[in-house]
Parts: sequence; structure tokens; C-alpha cells
Amino acid sequence: MNSYSKSFLLIGFFLMALVSVGQIAANEDLAATDISSHMEAPIFSGRNVVYCATFQIAWNRLKDDILKEGIKVQAPVAMVAFLNKSLAVETDMDEKDYLALAGFVKGDIVGRINRGLQRQFGYDAWLLNPDEYQDPATILVYTFLNKNLRFKYPFEGFKSPIHFGAGNSGAAVAGFGIHHYLSRPEHVQMGEQVEILDYKDNQNFIVRLKEESPDDEIVLAKVSPEATLLKTYQKVQSKIANSQSMRLEKDDILHIPKFDIALLHSYSPLLGIHLANKGFEEYFFDEAVQRINFKLDESGAKVKSEGKIALKKGGPIDFKLLLFDSPFLLYLKQRDGRYPYLMLWIENPELLVKSQ
Repeated sequence: MNSYSKSFLLIGFFLMALVSVGQIAANEDLAATDISSHMEAPIFSGRNVVYCATFQIAWNRLKDDILKEGIKVQAPVAMVAFLNKSLAVETDMDEKDYLALAGFVKGDIVGRINRGLQRQFGYDAWLLNPDEYQDPATILVYTFLNKNLRFKYPFEGFKSPIHFGAGNSGAAVAGFGIHHYLSRPEHVQMGEQVEILDYKDNQNFIVRLKEESPDDEIVLAKVSPEATLLKTYQKVQSKIANSQSMRLEKDDILHIPKFDIALLHSYSPLLGIHLANKGFEEYFFDEAVQRINFKLDESGAKVKSEGKIALKKGGPIDFKLLLFDSPFLLYLKQRDGRYPYLMLWIENPELLVKSQ
């Protein structure tokens, strides 16, 4: 690695470049961010992609513990086929870090979930409200994940922002890392936590950050994306397998954007859709939500997420599902007027009042 290349070793790509200076409020649908229930989500130019395994694990529990087969639905929903592949499984996570349960309200599933959460996670848990689940026939599936990864030696928090650029746009974002790697004792300690898994040039490299636990790793890959999140991950894994790792050297620069996000997402295409599994045809999806909190800074990384599926029992849907949760047109018009006097096309939530 020559000194010119080293001087431009900048980390600017993580989780498909989802960057935040401040915390994103829960319930805020970001205009250029897609939240996916599965890893095969397509990657589109200019858009972020966020995936966490908790909804997939809840889906697996519904399949394995309740239905005893792949989930079938009475109307086509694209994500069902992807979720039924069950690419993510519980063995991908340490059992001490998650809770996954499925059952009927009549079998005290809400109490079992809350007792399990309190026993395993204490004050860190997100407890369910029993008042929301009163019908004994309701099926409830829940997954909770809580990971807290700490760096033994905190990295430098930068006073000056990182300029993160994508396409023709850019933004100043908060960052951490090592501004210039020197032989100072504190840099040597930080440097022991950094492994360069692959380096082609300053636009093509992969870095692993080591936290205190040997069981987890934080990998950042500045690479050109493939068609999907999964294929991009597989590309990174292939690069790692065919490369020789390196350590930081004098004057190397490590700049990483900070993250502090809180997302709440409803998989609305599932809502109101009945199951087609034998014996469960009267059940429909009443709730299909995922919450994802993620923080990364000079001290470490924290992930807290839940995936929740609730199915109610009932005959054919006799109510209308009027969800303005995707692009729509709004206009105001005098009844006998020819044209509206106010008209808006809403494609992102920037004009909408944010939830408190």
C-alpha cells in the first residue's frame, strides 16, 4: 500500500450507506430508504436498504411452531416467497441475545413473552401491552434481539464532520475512527481492533472492527453493489476469502460515519391477507411490524430490534383497508369547479407531520 493510497483510506460505506448525524425518529418513513423483511431486497441507485433478521425469525416461528409448513396466503404477496426460504435462522444469533416465541393468546403467549423478556433482558426489553391482545384465538409471534458490542479501546470521535457523498449530492456527517494512524500507544491499541480484510484502492476495500467479544464482528465494505443485498454480501465474502488481511500502517486514515437510527416499519402488503394453510384459512394478518434501533460510534455498536406478527381469526374481510402509506395524490376542489385549487403528489413523508 503506497503512501498516496494510504492517505485516502476513507471508510464511507456501511449498511448500504445509511448515514445519519442525529437520531431518526421512530415511524419516520425515509424518502430514500427501503426496509426489507428479507436479504434478497433489490438495491436501487440512490436508495438505502435496511434489513434485520428479527422479522424473518418471527416468520420462521410461525411456520415451524404453529403451521408446521411453509406459509401460504390467499392473495399474492411478493415477500412471502422470499420469507419462506428462511435464509436467516436462529443459529445465526447467540441464544443469550434473542428471544423468539409463538403461540395463541389463550395459551398465555403474551405473558410468556413478557416474562421471558424481563428474565433475559431486564430493563432493555420492549414489553408487550396485554390489552392489545384480548381475543383468545389470536396467534402472536414475537422475536426480540438485543446486541451490545463494545470496543475495548474507544476510537477517536471527530470534531470535524465527514463529507459523505453519493452521486451528485453530499452531506456533512458525524464520524469516528483514527484521523492519522501514528505509533502513539493509544493508536496502537485502537489499531489492534482494525483488520483490513481486502484493499484494492481507496474506493474498493473491506475493514473489520473487532469488539471485546470474540463472537461478533463489525464489517464495513466499500464496494460497488450487486443487484441485491444478499448478492452484495456474497460478493464481499468472496473478496475476503480470496484476500490477504493487513493491519493499519503509519499515516493510514480510518473515517467511519456514526449511526443513531430508530425505525418502525409495518409490512402493510400482508395486512388483511388470509392464510391458505389447511385449518388456518380463517386467519388473516392483523399485524406485521418490525422495529430496528442501531447505534454505532467510537465506543461500539448497539442493535435492538423486534419482529412481531399477529393473526386474527375471522371470515372474509368485510372492512376496507384504506392505508395511505405509499405515494398518493391529494387535492382540494370546489364541487362545481373544473380544476382543483390545491393539489399535492405525496411520494415521501417530508410534508407529513412526524409522529411524537
